[in-house]
Amino acid sequence: MPQIAQSFTVNFPRERVWQALGNVERVIGCMPGASLTKPPESGKLFGQMKVKLGPITAAFAGEGELSMDEATHTGTIHGEGRDQKNNSRTKADVTFAAVEEGGATRVTLSVDFTLTGTLAQFSRGAIVQEIAQRLTADFARNLEARLAAEAPAAASGPDVPAAGSPPVSASPVEAPSPEPARALNARALLWAVVRDWVKSVLSGVFRRKGSAA
Repeated sequence: MPQIAQSFTVNFPRERVWQALGNVERVIGCMPGASLTKPPESGKLFGQMKVKLGPITAAFAGEGELSMDEATHTGTIHGEGRDQKNNSRTKADVTFAAVEEGGATRVTLSVDFTLTGTLAQFSRGAIVQEIAQRLTADFARNLEARLAAEAPAAASGPDVPAAGSPPVSASPVEAPSPEPARALNARALLWAVVRDWVKSVLSGVFRRKGSAA
C-alpha cells in the first residue's frame, strides 16, 4: 500500500487539540471536500469525500472506525469508500499522535491507502505527497482558526462585576456555522504543485547562470 507521512503544528495546548480531534462532527469541516453523511455511532463514522479533477467529479462515500487512546494521545482511523459514478474504491489506515511542544501541539500522521478504478492513476508518485502536504496545511490552518473562534471569552479578559452583582461566568464564543462541503479541487492542487516545481527549476537555472558569470 502507498504510504503518506505528514505532520502539522497547532498553536493550542494538546488537550484542546486532542478534544477537537475526537469530536468528528466538530472537526470534519476543517478538511477540504470532507463531510459526514450521518452522525457517528459508537466510534463508527459515516461520510464522504468529494474530489474534482477537471471533468471528473468523484464522491467517495463509505464508513470508517475511529479509535483514540487517552493515555498515549494516539489514535487510528480505518475506513473505506466507493464512488458509484466512476467505479473507484479507496481504503485507508490512518495512525496519528498528538505531541505537546510548549504551548503548542504537533500532530503526526501516517496514512496507508489503496485507490482502484478510474482515479487510481493519480495515486502514484511524489505528486501524491505534495497534494497531501497541501491538504494537511489547509486542515491545520482551518483547525487553528476554529479553535481560536471557540476560545473562551475570558481569554481576552473578562469584565469585573460591580460590587453586589452576581458573578458572570465566561462563555465560549460561538464558532461560525461550517459551510456546506465543497468538492476538493484536485486539479487546482495539481496545477499549484506543477507551478511550484517550474519555479524551483527556473530558479536553479538562473542561479547556475549567475555563478557561471
